[in-house]
Amino acid sequence: MIVRTILTAALLLLAGGARAYTDLGGRYTFGPSGYSGVNAFAEWGDDDYYLRPALNTYKSDLADRVSTYSLGGGRDWARWSAGGELSFTPETGGYKNSGVYADLSCALLPEPDEDAALQDVTLGVFGAMTMHEDQYAASTATVSAGRRGTSVVTLTSAFKLTQTDYGVTAGVKFLGLRASGRFTKTVYNKDVTAEVRQLPLDIGGIGTSGFPDTAVGARLRAPGLPVVPEAGYTRTTYLLGQPASESFRLGLSGRAGAAELSAGWENFNPGGGAARSDYWSLGLTLGF
Repeated sequence: MIVRTILTAALLLLAGGARAYTDLGGRYTFGPSGYSGVNAFAEWGDDDYYLRPALNTYKSDLADRVSTYSLGGGRDWARWSAGGELSFTPETGGYKNSGVYADLSCALLPEPDEDAALQDVTLGVFGAMTMHEDQYAASTATVSAGRRGTSVVTLTSAFKLTQTDYGVTAGVKFLGLRASGRFTKTVYNKDVTAEVRQLPLDIGGIGTSGFPDTAVGARLRAPGLPVVPEAGYTRTTYLLGQPASESFRLGLSGRAGAAELSAGWENFNPGGGAARSDYWSLGLTLGF
């Protein structure tokens, strides 16, 4: 289903007649301890299909550079939409992964009147599977802001772990404001212990460590304004007694001709009394 959706989108868009738009964009994020991250993408689509290759890469003084390449695609119907994505993270410091993602959502309201107070209600489900492989194990139980512990030891055979995420989404547009929420539950194909290296996890593009258990997120936007404000919140719980983390986000975006400019601030709280960190981002998307 996922691969078929992506390949179908690619074939129809590359055929020439179906292409209606092209977007090229990127976002740069920087923060403490030398953190810097780049997310770049290209998207081709029309009213029915889209195709989106992307690159997400980040590094800091506390973690080696991790880069993920992905290819996504999707299909929209009158009230249903479906999407899929394949991703691959090449080996860095003994670690690599590959993943697959799919989602399905439904618009519950028919086409509303322009002056209707309630304009949109959507519900969705999603699932993802990530196959991790690591050549090393942490020799201490330290959990830091980076992926690595204080030191590592080589395993006699690579540690392999399959992570499965599944969850639900909901969204509503009321009085010009769009609110959305997301709940994720994560399971693993084997028990994890403190001696195993912590897996990379992106929270709003910020690299942190842990074995996530559940995550709850909410987002609020005002898309009808010339400069669009938005706010977001994410709370993630972890296994092995690691404290829950929180992330607060604020952002602004606006159009200037064919360009869309964006700026954002994110405050990350790792929990357990550890110091909070502030991250800043700048983005640019060009539409053709």
